[in-house]
Amino acid sequence: MATFRKRGPFQWEAQIRKRRYPAQSKTFNTKVEAEAWAKMIESEMARGVWISRGEAESTTPREALERYQAEIVRHKKGKVQEASVIKTLLTLPLAFRPLASVRGAGLASLRDAWLQDYAPATVLRRLAVLSHVFSVARKE
Repeated sequence: MATFRKRGPFQWEAQIRKRRYPAQSKTFNTKVEAEAWAKMIESEMARGVWISRGEAESTTPREALERYQAEIVRHKKGKVQEASVIKTLLTLPLAFRPLASVRGAGLASLRDAWLQDYAPATVLRRLAVLSHVFSVARKE
């Protein structure tokens, strides 16, 4: 069941407590936003598909790339090439946003921009590294 609490003149906090799930709370600018978020989370919990997004909202792709480079790339056969790709990915604006905000449309526009300057095989290699970073981050 969701509860809503006014926090100051311009903020609303939504809190959800449901058996078998950790308590969830988040602050919003309007009560409508808080109610929409609570409805979505409660719906996911009822369907059994809820996944905690806390870590994904606090971690950036840059942090995931750095951890991937330190823990995974050093054991790979093509570590020099992959380190070069990661160095390029670390400079992107995408690397500074939260992981939870990375969307397919953003990656598609990045791919299209790369295809203007690089060969398709180069773009494919970069996207493959990025895909593996996301896969490892999701499992971790």
